[in-house]
Parts: sequence; structure tokens; C-alpha cells
Amino acid sequence: METDRRLGQRHHLMGQCLLDTMQNRLQARRSEWIETFRSRSRLDLKPQWRRMEDPGRGPALDDPWGQMHRPDWVERGLLIWPRGGLWRRLTLQLICPQVWRTGEQCRERLVLSWWADQVRLWVDGVLVHEGDLFDTRCRWPLPSSWRQGTPLEVLLELRSPCHDDGALITSQVVREPLRPAHDAAQLLLPEALDLALPSLADLPEALLELDPLSSQASEAVAAVLLKTPAPAGVLHWIGHAHLDLAWLWPVADTWQAAERTFRSALDLMESFPELRFAHSTPALYQWMERFRPALWARIRAASMAGRWEPINGPWVETDCVLVSTASLWQQFCLGQGYSRRAFPEWRHQLAWLPDSFGFAAGVPAVAVAEGVRWFCTHKLAWNASEPFPHRLFRWRSRGGAELLALMLPPIGTDADPAAIQAEHRAFGAATGLNHALWTPGVGDHGGGPTVEMLEQMELWDGHPQVTHRSPSTVRDFLAELEPMAATLPVWRDELYLDLHRGCSTSRPDQKRHNRSLERLLREADLTAALLRRRSADRPAASADWRTLLFHQFHDILPGTSIPEVFDQAESLWRQGRRQASAQRDQHLAQLLGGGGVDAKGWAWVGLQPLARWSPVLRLPHAGWAAMGQPLPIQPAVSGGAWVQLPVLQGVAALPLECRVTVDPPQGVVRGAVQVESISTGGFRLSNGRLSAEVGAQGVHQLWDGAGVPQLLGPIALRRFRDQGEFWDAWDLASDYRDHPLPVEWESASFQLVEAGPLVARVLVRARAGHSRIRLDCQLRADSPWLELICSVHWKQTHELLRLEIPLAQSAVRWAADTSGGVIERPARLCTPQERVRWEVPVISWCASEAAAPGGGLALLLDGPQGVDAEPGRLGVSLLRGPTWPDPGADRGWHRQRVALMPTPAGWCRDGIPQAAIAFREPGWCRPSSLADPTVLLPSLPVGLVPVAVLTPLDRAEGDPSRLTLRVHNPGARRQTWCPQGWNVMRRHEEPAGSVTLRPGELVELELSPADENVEPANQSS
Repeated sequence: METDRRLGQRHHLMGQCLLDTMQNRLQARRSEWIETFRSRSRLDLKPQWRRMEDPGRGPALDDPWGQMHRPDWVERGLLIWPRGGLWRRLTLQLICPQVWRTGEQCRERLVLSWWADQVRLWVDGVLVHEGDLFDTRCRWPLPSSWRQGTPLEVLLELRSPCHDDGALITSQVVREPLRPAHDAAQLLLPEALDLALPSLADLPEALLELDPLSSQASEAVAAVLLKTPAPAGVLHWIGHAHLDLAWLWPVADTWQAAERTFRSALDLMESFPELRFAHSTPALYQWMERFRPALWARIRAASMAGRWEPINGPWVETDCVLVSTASLWQQFCLGQGYSRRAFPEWRHQLAWLPDSFGFAAGVPAVAVAEGVRWFCTHKLAWNASEPFPHRLFRWRSRGGAELLALMLPPIGTDADPAAIQAEHRAFGAATGLNHALWTPGVGDHGGGPTVEMLEQMELWDGHPQVTHRSPSTVRDFLAELEPMAATLPVWRDELYLDLHRGCSTSRPDQKRHNRSLERLLREADLTAALLRRRSADRPAASADWRTLLFHQFHDILPGTSIPEVFDQAESLWRQGRRQASAQRDQHLAQLLGGGGVDAKGWAWVGLQPLARWSPVLRLPHAGWAAMGQPLPIQPAVSGGAWVQLPVLQGVAALPLECRVTVDPPQGVVRGAVQVESISTGGFRLSNGRLSAEVGAQGVHQLWDGAGVPQLLGPIALRRFRDQGEFWDAWDLASDYRDHPLPVEWESASFQLVEAGPLVARVLVRARAGHSRIRLDCQLRADSPWLELICSVHWKQTHELLRLEIPLAQSAVRWAADTSGGVIERPARLCTPQERVRWEVPVISWCASEAAAPGGGLALLLDGPQGVDAEPGRLGVSLLRGPTWPDPGADRGWHRQRVALMPTPAGWCRDGIPQAAIAFREPGWCRPSSLADPTVLLPSLPVGLVPVAVLTPLDRAEGDPSRLTLRVHNPGARRQTWCPQGWNVMRRHEEPAGSVTLRPGELVELELSPADENVEPANQSS
């Protein structure tokens, strides 16, 4: 989604302002002279257009609608009309000026640019060009008969976008020489003067005295330009076609667009020997390889010849702030692996992500782990208020991994020499370098370079007023930047996009699908790895991540596509979950010794190597026991029974015995929940680890185990108007807090549903406009968190629903997990760069940090979601109601879970990252024939976070008897892991009994048992 929102904001030279009247008069005189000089080879058509349905009404440019509704666009000279898919049909009779009817060595082009979602250009009743929001320019060559006096009847049909007013931006006829090196009529002279103006102090006064249409003026301008030094440096250029896998079109259209784009680029290479073409996305290449083998063979031949450059990195141009570390790693692992196999003639050290909506602080760690050295994007140029300070820099993660980063020129551009020179100057001013990159080609929906673009590149090739141009590759350009690496500035933070803050909240169903499938795939990989290590023939296959990775594309997962995209994705999400779940269950059945209806018992398995599991599960109503000991049971209101299991560690499997008896014996409850009625009419829930007061308006207070209050006031559901943003599904209204809306609590519905000792649950209801809200406040035995389950039937549009937690202990900092790492922020926003980060996407938790001696409150999420933090508040956005590009986005039933967990020792020491995993992933429980407790994988220290488990076979290397464990140290301290009975080592190192991770380090470890005997499950009461 790279369509430039500033497309219509082009300033005319006549609009420049100077400080005093004399300078204004001089500037006006200069501008008027230049404008007249331009008319030697340029004919402005805007005043000539008439509306087809009312040609006698006068020039369409004078329509009063624009002056009333978009005076800013009128001031820029745009021809505009209302939004909403309205057609504007413009006509004119195009007659060649008498002075242009001479000269044989020239040609004329009709040059148009627009802001419209559908465009058709008809000449004498023949359709000669079509365009849209992405193909926004036309340079159609006029027939030679026009110069001989034959008029042309021109009809231009334009349809305004649904979300914005339409505009005809440029409309003119230009003359240019037939052969670039032979410009005897000096037709390029006016534009050459435009190109030289930025380097000229001013035009000589004697020049302004001449008639700008006279031959003397041409000679004088030529003399001035002859004295102007030619621009230094080199402009590397390569054709490109940005192609969104889905956005305003369904995925099925993308395959067709990719095929058209690739065929077009290859065909143009035959006519333009200098053309080289670059394209990203291994997922697209794999589709071509499988379904278009002949086209794939042409791509491979062009790649072998060095004319087709794969600029890949991840599997797709993924979202980089809403996906877990495991998914982000898989994006790069699969993308890089495919690129190396499919294009072995290239070195794959480049991540091309021009359009993703911000980049998490952990991206360098993940990318470097898969062999990436360079990171390229353009998106930060979209920052709304705070420009990103660098074009070329080193991007360093918290753990020390580092990428070289390049801010690209705009994508989806043409061959306009003024735009190219402006980019060359801008890049030079930002970096001190005299070489730059340009990537011409129609983008967003594919397209790539056109004949018109390449002819314009040829037209100016070698001209003294433009920088020397070199057909090149992205890699060749980056190679020229390599010597500067040691001197580049270092950026030690996320690349926050100062825009599109609503993407972490829009379409929560896509986020739910993503996290569910993500978990199942990790579990399938884990169980496959464990099974392979045990089995001689290693039959277990790794999970297929491609469906998940594809739908993490940066306009699908954020929820910013048309409804057809999500309708078609629904069946793929469900199919992916079924396949991954079946694969995991099959592996576990083989690991644990059978299952299903013939199983004699049940088994519970914790599928993450956590330091502590304390499960409370809902199982069929019966008596339950483990290792011969009865387990605590509580009948569940919604059916079945709550059962508390023993404390376990690591990836542990515990057999369960189901005893169907009339009055089963009860085990001793660990951390039993107690419920006490209070005088205000509410209830106090406590389990020894925390206490909560719940009333008719939700949670009124929360205490930690020492009795320290955590809340300054009740937790609030808040509702705001969220309207007026250009990018509706993408952006939260920056002023939403100025427009609060009521949330009405229904006191009569307040009730205690379950009263312990394993689970206590209080139900409260509320209404937000026409939407009904149910809030279940639930505390489980021995749990360190209070769970809030918010079920909403959302009917609102252009509104925002949030959950806000007032903090009793004022925060000085706050932290949260992000893709590939952790971010930490000051709670009080002081600098402009901090103030723009008023909504931040996080994956599964955020936590406040109070001043010394520390402590705070953590918010566990079933995210990803958008959060904000201030000294006195944590908040999370739950639901929105945008209407473009999906008119029904967010409407319907939603169930969202969050939890509150006090952190008296701080978020890292209290193990918040592992707690967030346990909150989101309660483990696996099914019928099974498992006989004895088993530890399949040792537990990590509470300060480390498991990312994924696989076998070296997944990487086509190493010993399959070993396990590869991806681990993250999120905190600011070193963490040492000494897995008892196991050897652990970094990749390509010798086995050892322990390993130490640096602060923030993300690493792959290899793990193998010290002997083949499997130890019994670790337990504690």
C-alpha cells in the first residue's frame, strides 16, 4: 500500500512566498518569465477541459465545488470533484498551435497525472490508455497528423476514489526530440533550465529583459546552462514493481498481476538492452515456478544473465510489528532458504521491505540470524509529523545484532528527470554521498517499468543537466555504500511509523486467526522435533508455515484490505489450523503411546519449556488423579469440572487418571481462591498471590501478595469517537480523547458465577451505544494474574473501545514485547519523537515500572494489540469500526482476553514474558495411554523466553538426534542456563553443560541429552 497520500500536493512555482514586497515582485517576474519560456515546448490543457454532460458551462477548472470544499487543492491548480466513486467526464478538442506545426525531428506527448481509482483516455473514439490509483501517469504519443493540423477529440473519464476526492493533477502537451542526442530545436531547453534552477543563484537580469519566446532567449539560456557545472556523481537505476499480495483486490488477482508484470518486464528487456529489473517476495516466485514453468524459465535465464535481481529477505513483505518472534524468524528462514535454492547465482544478504507499517526493534536480531546484512525500506518517509533523521545508518538490536539500513527513494515512480534529480540532491544532503538509487515502475498492483518510462530515461541519458545514469542492481548500489559502514550513525530502537496506529486494532479476527495458527505450528514443530530424535527413521515432518506467513502480509494481518480478502482467507486460516492441530496430535500420540477412544487414561502436556506450570483445566466431570493421588476438583458452571494439576516444569507430560465415582476424593488445593462479600455490594477474590475487588463496574482494586494496592481507581472500559482520518482502517484519530462517548454499566446483571476454590468468576455487563459488552473477571487457584474476558457484540462504526488501568504506583518506564525483542520506554513523553508514539503495537504483554525500589503492574494480552502508557495509566485498544476499505470491519461478536499481574520485583525478575506464554497457551490435554510422567525438554530459567524448537534437519544440517532451541533473553542481565542432564551449546560450538546469554540476545542453541535416559517429571507442591 504505497500510493502516495501526498500525490495531489504539488506546489507551483507561483505559490512561493518571500519576505518583502520587492523580493515578491522580483520573484513573480522571474517565475512569469520561466513559465512563458516553458510554453515553447509545453502546452497547458487544464483551462480547456469541459464537462462532457454540460460543455457550455465553462471550464471545468472553474467549478465552484472545489473552491468551497478543497481550496487547498484549488490553490495548487488541481481540477477536482467529490469522492465516493463519482465519474468526471472531461472533453476537449486538441488543436496543434500554429508555431508547433514545423519541424520533423520532434514528437509530442499528451502528459496526464491523476488521483482517481479508474481512468480511461479516449482519442477520436479509440481507447488509448487506462489507469487507476497506482498507474497514475500517462505520456501518450500524439499522432504526426496532429502536428499537420488535424484536431483530436479527447475524452478523459476519471472516477474518484471511495475514500477521497478525485483530482486531475497534470494535463499538458509536451514536445521532445525524436532522438535524444539530436535536439536541434532545443525542445529540452525549458526543462533543462528547470533542472538547473536549484543550483543557480538566480537568473541574470539581462536574461529577464529578453522575450522568453525569442531565439535570443534560447541562446541566452543555453549560454547560462553551458556555464553551469554538470551534476556530479552517479544515479543507479533499476526497474521495479511493488506488488501488494492483497489490498484493494483479492489474492487471486495478485497472481494475474504478478504474471503480467513479470512478462512485461521480460519483454521490455528485449527492446531496451539497458533495462534491469528487481522484484521481491519468494512466495510469488514459488507460485511462478510451480504454475508458470515457461515464465519461470525466462526469469531464471534473465537472473543468470544478471538482468533480473531477486530482492527478497522474508517469505512475503510481512508486517513487522504484529507477528511473534517465531513467525518473524520463519519469515526470514523460509524466504532466505528459498532464495538460495532458486537463485544460487546471487548472494542473499538483503531484506526488501519498502511498505510495511513500521519495524520492531528485534528485526535486526532475526534478520542477521538468517544471513541478512542490508535492510531497505521507504515507509518511514510517510511519518506524519516527525521525519526520520537518517537515510543511511546502522540499525542495532538490544542484543547487539546489527543491520546496515537504507531508506529507499519513493517506489511506484516514473522517469521524471526533475523527481530523479531531486532525489539525488536529497540523498546527497542526507548522507554526503554523490550517488543515489532510483527504481522506476508502476507499483502497488504491479506493472513495473513502461515503454514511456524507459523512453523518457533514454531521452535524458547523457544530458549535461542530469546526473550520470547507470543501469545497475540494488546490490551494486549497496556495495558502493559498504565502505561507509563504520562511520554511519547507529539507531538502537524500533523504526516507529508515525502513522497507521490503528493497524494493531482493526480486524481483530485476523489477529486471532494468526495467533492460533502460529501456536499450533510451533507445537507441531516441537512435537515433530521430539519424535524425530526418538525415532530411528525420523518419520515426522515439520509443519508447513506458508499459509500463516502469506497471511502475515502487511495489508492482510493489519486488517487493511477489502472484505473479499478476509472472506477468502477465512477458509485458509481454518484449514491451516486443522492441519497443524492434526499433525501435532499425531506426533503426540506416537510420543506418548497412543490416544483416542481406546486410550486408558488422559495426559496433559505443557508444550513450552517454561520454568513453572500450574495448570487449572476444565475437564469432563469425574474424579481425577495423577500418579495415584486425587486432584482438586470444582464443578464448572458451564459444564464439566475444574481440575488443578501439580506444578510442572519444562516440556512435561503428565498422565491423568479419570475415575468415574459418585463421590470422588478431593486433593488439597494449592493457592485456593477465597471469595468474600464486601459492604459496597461487590466481592473480594484472593488466592494468596493476589487479591481483587470486583463490583458492578468491573475491577475496583487489585492487590499483590503483600497487600500493596495496584490501582488508583477502577479499571475502565472507555469509548471514543474515532473518525476523520484519511487512511480509515489504518489510522486512529489523533484527537480521539477529545471525543469521549458513554459506556453504561448494567448493575442489575452483576453476579458471582463461580465461587472457588479453584476458580472464582464475577460477571458484569455494560452497553456501549448499540453494542453489548460482557466482562468476566476470573481468578484461578495459584494463579499470579487476574483474568478479564471481554465479550462484545460490536455494532459501532468509527468508534474506539479501550480498556484503561489507572496505576497506583506512578510509572517512570514501561516495557513490552515486540517482534524479535523487547521495547522499553519512558512513561512521561518528553521529546517530539517520544510524543508521536502515543499508540504502540505489542505482541503479548506490557508492564509498568515504578521508581525505586521498583515494581509495577503487567498487562498480559491475547494479542497482538495496540497499547499506550503514561505515568498514571496503562491502556489497551480493543475494537474499532472503520468503514474503508472494508465497510463491515470489526462488526460482530468478539472475545478478547487480558490479565493483570502485579510485578513487585519488576517485569523481568517476575517472569512476565513466560507468564504471558502460560496465559496464552494452557497446554494440551487429551485421552492418552501415557503411563509415567516424562520431561521431554528441560525448563528454561524464568528470565529466558522460548521462541521455537526444531531439529537441525529443518535446516538441512546437523545431527537429527539434537534439538535446536531458539531462545531470547529479554532482560538487561545476563542469563545462564544449566539444563540438568542435558548438553547445550551455541551452533558450531562444542557441547557444554551451560550457556550464558547476553542481555537482549536472540540465539539458536543446540540441545542433546547427556545420556539417553529420560528423567522423571520435575514436580513441586
